[in-house]
Amino acid sequence: MTVQRPASVLRVDEIGIALFATRDGAHQWELMRARMPGRFTTVAVRVPGDLVDVACDDRTHAQWLATLLHSWGVPKASLTITTAPTPAPAAG
Repeated sequence: MTVQRPASVLRVDEIGIALFATRDGAHQWELMRARMPGRFTTVAVRVPGDLVDVACDDRTHAQWLATLLHSWGVPKASLTITTAPTPAPAAG
């Protein structure tokens, strides 16, 4: 089985969701995390909210998701779009 590397990553700081998102927005975020676990990677576990990378098909998809989260009240400062990191070669 070959796992495709995402083209872009949306990094979401869940503190922004906890503090600023609407109640419905926070519920939608939790539903997305529960229904698509393969797209979410927790980068840092923190008490108020994790730092999460969301795998996106391309930059357009990442921008769409960032816009959707922003419409739910998540501040733009909590959303960062980057290219997917290249995995390090296996030692051996």
